[in-house]
Amino acid sequence: MYSTGKSIDTSDIAKKLYEDLMQNYDKRVRPVINATETLNVAISLSVSQLIDVDEKNQIMTTNVWLKHEWRDYRLTWNPALYDNICTMYVPSEELWIPDIALYNNADGKYQVTLKTKASVYPSGAIIWEPPMIYKSSCPINVQYFPFDEQSCSLKFGSWTHDGNQVNLTHIIYKNLEVARSHDNYRPQGVFFRDYYPNGEWDIIRAPAMRNQKKYSCCSQPYYDITYALVLKRKTLFYTIHLIIPCVGISLLTFIVFYLPSQSGEKIVLCISIELALTVIFPLLADLIPSTSVMIPLLGKYLLFIMILVSLSILNTILILAIYYREENQKKQMPQWMRYYFVEILPPFLLITAQKPMKNKHNVKIQLDTFLKLPQDKSLDAVFSRMLEKLLHLGEIERIFSKFDTVVIKNKNARDWHQISIVIDRILLIIFTTVSLTGTISILAQRKPNVAAIVDLTNLDQGVFNACNYKQ
Repeated sequence: MYSTGKSIDTSDIAKKLYEDLMQNYDKRVRPVINATETLNVAISLSVSQLIDVDEKNQIMTTNVWLKHEWRDYRLTWNPALYDNICTMYVPSEELWIPDIALYNNADGKYQVTLKTKASVYPSGAIIWEPPMIYKSSCPINVQYFPFDEQSCSLKFGSWTHDGNQVNLTHIIYKNLEVARSHDNYRPQGVFFRDYYPNGEWDIIRAPAMRNQKKYSCCSQPYYDITYALVLKRKTLFYTIHLIIPCVGISLLTFIVFYLPSQSGEKIVLCISIELALTVIFPLLADLIPSTSVMIPLLGKYLLFIMILVSLSILNTILILAIYYREENQKKQMPQWMRYYFVEILPPFLLITAQKPMKNKHNVKIQLDTFLKLPQDKSLDAVFSRMLEKLLHLGEIERIFSKFDTVVIKNKNARDWHQISIVIDRILLIIFTTVSLTGTISILAQRKPNVAAIVDLTNLDQGVFNACNYKQ
């Protein structure tokens, strides 16, 4: 209940001091001599743990110590008259305390609920530092998810008193002495006492700003202090569970171009990749807040990959239609198409040209030579006609004619197959270029990594002489 400069074995003196201080003390009255006088109240925030950032509901949960400092002229004493007692610990329920509330509260608990004891010093200075778990509203910007930074704030101010009654200021610590500053901005206004690191977020900045605001209803100013926590998401979890699977699935699309058309599995593989991406979308929707303002970076990449996979399905249909064109339509190939796609382009695309079968004219020439027999009435002519009837050379000629037709048909089919391979290779090059360009351009939109400038080692909040301390 008390602290002294030397050891004391009895509490009678501390009891007497407490009774003297609380005699005629009214906690309902603001501790100022004149009603028009402004009471200076200084606060500081110490974060011990960043418990959670709920992106879905846009709520940040923090475990903090909110330190209050003010002076109550009614609680002064001379330590020499009370055996050098320099500190009294008084229950906060028995004192006037400033009604500092969290303006951007998200769970209905605006003020401190745990009423811890306050430290009272001979000069009338009071330090009250209650612990609290706050849930504050935090607008989430999902534009660069999962490479995003979020700025969440805790805005504190007096709920009842205006700026003419309570002047809210910062607490700073300089030369191990507690002091009050009227400067509005602090590059690091948040202290980290026994801070427990969060597994998903890094705190890279923690500035504090004192604001003055005037409302249209009132002429008096109102002060508040806003503590900002700039958070950087740790991307390891999302890289392993989202980015790498998406990139791996998109790489499977390249295999479609190398899968032979006669296998009959090109369409099946494309649709399977499309279904795999469709399964990932609900997982992404559960991780980010529901918003129609913008599409997150990872969502853009998934949409881009899904569009490419859909185009690969159309490409596969086109390739299969060309591959089986001879069987379906039995049309002759245009000469310009045979020239460019069969003779010119394959060497540039590193495609080995198919070797043609034996020329039909060789067979035709041999058959014509065999059929050039004498036609007069000589013995040779008679013998040849007898031999023709015996061997049925007309049937043999018709057989060779059918063989020539089959050869021509097979050659046309091979040419269509060659064209399908060439077009498939061209579309592969286009697909690869678009895929790499789109991936780089989308992922390049991410914010560059910013080194943390917050000091997590500022745990010591000052040591001072309690008997000489003044707020």
